[in-house]
Amino acid sequence: MRKKTVTVKFKIALSALYTLAMTKVGFMLRDLVEFIKYGVTEEKLNAFKGLLTDYANIPTDDELVGVQVGATQEKDEAAIQLRDAVSEIMQRVENKFGAQSGNYRKFGVSAVSDLDGGKLSYVARRVHRVATAMLPQLESEGLTPEILAELNTRIDTYEQALSKQEDAIADRDIATEDRVEKANEIYALLVKYCNTGKKIWEDTNEAKYNDYIIYDTPTGKPKDAHEALSETEG
Repeated sequence: MRKKTVTVKFKIALSALYTLAMTKVGFMLRDLVEFIKYGVTEEKLNAFKGLLTDYANIPTDDELVGVQVGATQEKDEAAIQLRDAVSEIMQRVENKFGAQSGNYRKFGVSAVSDLDGGKLSYVARRVHRVATAMLPQLESEGLTPEILAELNTRIDTYEQALSKQEDAIADRDIATEDRVEKANEIYALLVKYCNTGKKIWEDTNEAKYNDYIIYDTPTGKPKDAHEALSETEG
């Protein structure tokens, strides 16, 4: 079964969550004597700060997009070099046997410019294998062991770049999911602790009560309460 997509359960920008939560923790530490009465100890608040630190250390999506773009550019350049090497060998095969010959078809190459991904790697390896076997016949067209060795090098370079690109895409997906899961965990604790803070001060200190309001709206709740956890949840 496919894993269910993790979604953000609140209406605060992920980039703002760390600063907001750390500010609220500061208020909680200020009011620690009162919070302890509700089982919210300094140890729990320090653990919350540790969770926030872990969250802040997750690479941002902008960072991971940069890595992914760089890996894609590297793969694309390697693909160009590999297609050129394949095309040059296939031109020699065509010159020797003709494009409609059985020997040409043994290479399994068509539309070299359209080859990409794993298919490019697969076809290039086949070209290397068949061309190596037919080297004595193709030497008259300029094919040499050095050309075949260069093709093999370009295949390895391309496959490494392709793997690097795939890893970058996967790393971004994993980090995005991790970021959202931790953000939801942080928000749930933030709601719980801020509800406690509001309870402590609701009848005695309006300014401190306001310190524990999460959303800067007249109601202190998200603009669209149906799309986010309310402050009473947690």
